[in-house]
Amino acid sequence: MKVNERYYFDRFLSRLGRYFPERAKVLDVGCREGDDAVLLQERCQCQVTAVDIEEHQREWKVRANKDLSFVKASAEKLPFADASFDAVWVKDALHHMDDPLQAMRELTRVSKPGAPVVIIEANRYNPVLYVHMTLMEGHEHFSRRKFRALLHQVDPTFSYFMMESRCLPWTAQWIWRLFEPAQNMLEALKVLNPWLTYQVAVVQGQGGKKKRKLSKKPIKLKV
Repeated sequence: MKVNERYYFDRFLSRLGRYFPERAKVLDVGCREGDDAVLLQERCQCQVTAVDIEEHQREWKVRANKDLSFVKASAEKLPFADASFDAVWVKDALHHMDDPLQAMRELTRVSKPGAPVVIIEANRYNPVLYVHMTLMEGHEHFSRRKFRALLHQVDPTFSYFMMESRCLPWTAQWIWRLFEPAQNMLEALKVLNPWLTYQVAVVQGQGGKKKRKLSKKPIKLKV
């Protein structure tokens, strides 16, 4: 992985690393070739099981080790027992799934009761991402309203925040040293919060407990 990609990933870990303690059993869902899974295992010293609906045989074979394994599976029907994992990581994947709600129910089922299920999704209406990812590349990222309504159906006590993290094309370290405080400044300006690049949510694992009865009342959430 390139230097710029590591800086980008480490910014997420600076805020979320506490959810992935050393030797924790972590599930990475929507892992693709396994970049995030490798860094979770290396940076946090976790035992990572990485899942994707498409098999990336060559990359997975090279990257697998005693603390990192790969499984081809659908997030909507995970092949794991209830309460199998200490934490779950899902980045830039949920909006690709056919049934995001069913996927989230599976994520909470296979995680231990109270365990963190960390879900990171790009902000649909970030000005740069909307032009690049939505209009040009056809990604159907969630709006803030839609994402939070989805989270509420699985865990009404979910935590949620916005953050800034961009993967610049340059690898020079001096650029990233300058860019880091710039990103911090954007986050500090509350007026810009709705347009930051990423939405981050944490819901609690259920470990196979009986599903909550969902309210039939419409959920009213601010944009």
